[in-house]
Amino acid sequence: MLRSLAIRDFTIIERLELEFEAGFGAITGETGAGKSILVDALAQLLGDRGDSTLAAEGSSQADLTAAFELDPDHPAQAWLAGQAMEADELLLLRRVIPAEGSSRAWVNGQPVTIAQLRELGRLLVEIHGQHEHQRLGQSTHQRQWLDRQIESAVLERVTETAGRHASAVAALESLLAEAGNPTERELVEFQLRELDKLGLAEGELEQLEIEQRRLASIDDLQRGTSLALEALSGDDENSAGHRVNQALRAIQALTDREPELIEAGEMLASAAVNLEEAARSVQRLQDTLEHDPERLAAIEGRLARVLELARKHRIEPAELPARTAELRRRLDRMSAFDEQRGTLESAVAQAQQAWREEARTLNLSRRKAAERLGAEVERALTELGMQEARVEFTIEHDPDAVVNRHGADRVEILFSANPGQSPRPLSRIASGGELSRFSLALIIAAGESGRGTVRIFDEIDAGVGGETAHAVGRFLRRAGRGGQALCVTHLAQVAACADSQWKVSKSGHKGRTRVELQPLDAAGRIDEIARMLGASGSEAARRHAEVLLEQGRDSNAPRQP
Repeated sequence: MLRSLAIRDFTIIERLELEFEAGFGAITGETGAGKSILVDALAQLLGDRGDSTLAAEGSSQADLTAAFELDPDHPAQAWLAGQAMEADELLLLRRVIPAEGSSRAWVNGQPVTIAQLRELGRLLVEIHGQHEHQRLGQSTHQRQWLDRQIESAVLERVTETAGRHASAVAALESLLAEAGNPTERELVEFQLRELDKLGLAEGELEQLEIEQRRLASIDDLQRGTSLALEALSGDDENSAGHRVNQALRAIQALTDREPELIEAGEMLASAAVNLEEAARSVQRLQDTLEHDPERLAAIEGRLARVLELARKHRIEPAELPARTAELRRRLDRMSAFDEQRGTLESAVAQAQQAWREEARTLNLSRRKAAERLGAEVERALTELGMQEARVEFTIEHDPDAVVNRHGADRVEILFSANPGQSPRPLSRIASGGELSRFSLALIIAAGESGRGTVRIFDEIDAGVGGETAHAVGRFLRRAGRGGQALCVTHLAQVAACADSQWKVSKSGHKGRTRVELQPLDAAGRIDEIARMLGASGSEAARRHAEVLLEQGRDSNAPRQP
């Protein structure tokens, strides 16, 4: 429930601090006193759209604060937990609207966005006024009222199957996007054919480049290896092999007389062996060297093709084998597309069929609930002085409706206030009084009292009077049971039914208009209700006010006209 509301520099309210109690509270005052400004301030705290013009003239900002008392199982507790905010029995909302710049908001001292404030506000307070009347004419809003009468499991199954369908559709769309169009597949197939025809193996490029260099320089290799062999082991006495062997023999002849030459002899012996091995290695290479222009042309042609395809794919030549494998995997995925698409299309169809079955079940539940709710609303309207009122719910089921979480029905409330008049859509009802009473009857008939809910009624009694006003007051009293209902009213009969009452007054001070709100005690309520009856100065009006207050406390008492 709403425990307190503090307003500072908001429009024409300079400073106001209010304490509230459970039950039905009435806010009264003369016309133009600013009663609805309190509702506007609370709406801002609940995330309503606002702008800098709401800050009082001459002030830097409007500052609004509200405290709510929450039960442990209140839906707002779950919201706070979901936002990783500390939950407590007392919830504090604050919003600052500067004269320049964007507004800011806090929940329990933590900064939040206005969107978050709006989400939380919907869980805390329902404001019923002229805007609510406009919403009541909307099919979507009417469906929401009806669905409150339906077992939650029925609605949850529709939501669950709609979610399953959405997931299946998303998976299918993802597959279609990945598979690409036929042109893209043709391109992949063409590129893969080119690379497969090339058939470049891993590591082959390096071998081709080595062989190409050898064949391209065959004359230089033959000439160089011949010179090397001649220098290493030729018949010339100046060849390296001959000179090393000559030195080795000379050293070996001296080692028995000079041991220090043994190491030198060993090194020369090793050098002689290495020279022989080097000569044999060069000879083996030379034996393979022969001119092969056809092989050279083939290798150079293959290397040119490798470079051409590498440029086409914008990669390094050595990366072509990996590119081939990548394209093959991609084509495999595309080739499996038809099978996967069939599987996913089947999943979409199954989810859609499951949703349609649940939507039909929901349709039956709505029809049964509509009969009950329509009858209850008619009973409530009878108490509100509309004995001839007729209420009907039309529920049009669309078997081809697009899958959504609300089902396949279009709900519309038809209403007739007078005998002989065919029920018409609520949106075509011109009378504000009729809409006010219908809205209140719907709240009561739908069992919307209690549940720890805070409801604000902004002149919901517009266009009614007399005994009907008594009935409105009784209904508002019922709406506050187990929770809290606050009503801005100009009717004495309605205010008399309240558990508590505040009077709004407006005055001028230092060139500024000030709005004040005063809680009324028993005597103050008598005076205010007498004023509302139009004869505040007479004793008869005061006695009439006392009777109304007594009747308001006792719903079974006969009504004072």
